[in-house]
Amino acid sequence: MTLARFLSSFRFQPRRPLSTSTMPFTYEEAVNKIIGLQTNAATLDALRKAGPRMNDKSLPEMRDYLRRIGYKAYPTDLDKLNLIHVTGTKGKGSTCALVQSVLRNWDSPDGKKLKTGLFTSPHLVAMRERIRINGDPISEDLFAKYTEDVWNRLEATKDQAVLDLNDPKKAIKSQLANPDKPAYFRFLTLVAFHALIQEQVDVAIFEVGVGGEYDSTNILENPIVCGITALGLDHVSVLGNTLESISWHKAGIIKNKVPVIAFDQVPEANEVIKSRAAEKDVSDYAVFSEHLDSSLMMIDCILIGTSSHCVRFQRFCFGSIMAISIYRAAFPFLLGLMGIHQRYNALLAIEICKTWLQRCKGVEFDEAQGQVPASFLKGLKEVKWPGRGQILDVQQTKYAQDVKPNTDLTWYLDGAHTAESLEVCANWFRDTVKEPTDKTTRVLVFNCTHGRDGLRLLDNIARIHKVVHFDHAVFSTNVTFKKGYTTDNANVTVAIDEKLSLQHELAESWLQLVPEFPSDHIHIVGSVEEAVLWSVDQSQKSPEGQKLQVLSTGSLIMVGNTLTVMDIPPQ
Repeated sequence: MTLARFLSSFRFQPRRPLSTSTMPFTYEEAVNKIIGLQTNAATLDALRKAGPRMNDKSLPEMRDYLRRIGYKAYPTDLDKLNLIHVTGTKGKGSTCALVQSVLRNWDSPDGKKLKTGLFTSPHLVAMRERIRINGDPISEDLFAKYTEDVWNRLEATKDQAVLDLNDPKKAIKSQLANPDKPAYFRFLTLVAFHALIQEQVDVAIFEVGVGGEYDSTNILENPIVCGITALGLDHVSVLGNTLESISWHKAGIIKNKVPVIAFDQVPEANEVIKSRAAEKDVSDYAVFSEHLDSSLMMIDCILIGTSSHCVRFQRFCFGSIMAISIYRAAFPFLLGLMGIHQRYNALLAIEICKTWLQRCKGVEFDEAQGQVPASFLKGLKEVKWPGRGQILDVQQTKYAQDVKPNTDLTWYLDGAHTAESLEVCANWFRDTVKEPTDKTTRVLVFNCTHGRDGLRLLDNIARIHKVVHFDHAVFSTNVTFKKGYTTDNANVTVAIDEKLSLQHELAESWLQLVPEFPSDHIHIVGSVEEAVLWSVDQSQKSPEGQKLQVLSTGSLIMVGNTLTVMDIPPQ
């Protein structure tokens, strides 16, 4: 192939006719098309045996898909989105939600509100939640329209799909129903790119799916600013089982001459991130931490309720301190997200927003004031992020009409699914519900997925047991209803285990951690619906005046399906 022909392959391709059908996709059809791109459990197992799942071919493939749906890869059409790219293990979704809320509510000098776009994963109730415009999930009609656009453009260019059958993984994938199309998450990433460009948002915030280096979102060549939240062990089968390996993948979103805002990590992770930042010659690198360190300049404590939590901020250029930003009593107001850990996510979001506004809008901030910009306060207060530190009373659910008038049943929902995030979740629940009384019954509903270490995850919940005292423990699958999944949350990547082996293992782990726990107060159920109904039924058997408090955690998918069972609409 000549150089000219090679370069021309990256140029904008005229759009082909979208469909020969006269009937556009319905929302349900769009969702089913995307569900059909999931890799089933048997194929996933074969792919794992064929070798590492992430490789340096991932991004070239993604750029080719982008070209096939009508967008340029070099130079990229994605630059018009004025992108913010965020990765991490804990709090990346919450940080993205905070950034979106702050920028959406920012008071521009010209009075014009920013139109924001957001892409996150996974969804809780409806697939369209993954793509948001001005804070709201994209409508069913628009989701169907943009899914159909992408589907038909890929269909029209399927002859251009390159399947190297000498690659064992490609040979396996060639047996799938749609080998010429990207898999589930990558397809959704394309839909998000297309939708947000067509909707002409002023800023788009993209949360990384898994890792960073080879993630499908990492075809973003020129983001305005990148963010890295707190890191921990997760997705070890993909990213490696050490913090150094995970940090290498996460730091893969760092781009040349692009500012990076990050949490301070443990030393081994910090060194990897700093090394990768140095390789990319970033324009600026900022670090937040809750730990004191005499080698760094400290800032004043942030006042949170009656306790103080020290946070430092240092911006440096590999040796020389460039600027110090001080926040004094930064949170004398309500933050829309519950939990002290969200204060640190908020600090990260504040600095990301400041950097974006400086680079895109030429806004200057008075660092000497040492205060959170007043124009950010509304967004910080009004942010909502369902499924994370969420409290629901039974009267807010479809079961309100089925329970006795004075039923006192409350769910505490948190999709924490790593050891570190479950520690935060446990502390939040402990601090929220306070000491148990004879008038309180407490229930733990738990599940974990993707080969995670159940014993390690449950350990952080077990540590608060002596304080909060769980009376019952329910171990559930992620299957939505007794009859199966809802359409939006269908999942063929995990084989159905009718014996509920994992749930029995989790129950054994719980008894190992809390040996005094009565075994007849452990319940194993095959669906989220059964877990919810068990709690509702228990509340009706309780004497009048008895409170029932349910902590549901361990899996964001389970939390989302809990909201689905309760008939809570997409938020």
